[in-house]
Parts: sequence; C-alpha cells; structure tokens
Amino acid sequence: MTFTAKLLAPLAVILFFAGCGHVAPAGEAAGSKPTQLTPLQPSPNRLVGRILAVDAAHGLAFVDLAVAPPAAALADGAPLVARTDDLRETARLRASRYLRGRTLGANIVSGQPAPGDEVVFHQP
Repeated sequence: MTFTAKLLAPLAVILFFAGCGHVAPAGEAAGSKPTQLTPLQPSPNRLVGRILAVDAAHGLAFVDLAVAPPAAALADGAPLVARTDDLRETARLRASRYLRGRTLGANIVSGQPAPGDEVVFHQP
C-alpha cells in the first residue's frame, strides 16, 4: 500500500461514520412531534398482460396474458386500461369472449393502444 492510500483509508472511515448521524426529516423541527406516516397501500390495478397486436380497422387489441391475470379481468365485458411503462393511459378496452391459450381479445373503447403497452384491470 502506498503512503497516500494508508492515510486516505482512515480518513474515509471517519467521514463515513460522521455522516451516519440522525437527520430530522424535512418539516420536523428539533423537539417537535414526528408526523404520522400512513402505511403504503397496494395498487388496486392488477396486471393482465401486454398488448401483443392491434387491429385498428376492426377496433381490436390482442393481449398477451401475464402469468396470473385476475379471473375477473378475463370475463366478457370487463373494463381494462392500456398504459405505457410510465403509466400514461393510452386506451380503454373491454375484454371480449375471445380467449385462446395465453391470448385475450379486447375491443378498443377509446384511445390508441400500441404493442408493448401494459394492460391493467382495476379491482374494486
């Protein structure tokens, strides 16, 4: 080990432990009561799958189903939402009776879904 490395190692340890002190969260003054945090709740949106193909002329979208889609989402007429990976809604869909293997047919109610968009079902 070089002389510089021998001096920098203890300095790094000291700086690391000095930064591990308690810091009050923003908005919490010293001596005040901490704010109550609510626990995170799971999203009511359940993943159904991803758009496999779109037939805009007939108003159809084909969904490649996820491993365990909700059973209610596969029922005829179930409302579905297509959205991008950044959660921007691209279309509203309605599940159809077409279910073959891991592929679900859906009618496009509004919007323009694109292949690769995720499809979710809002559970009440």
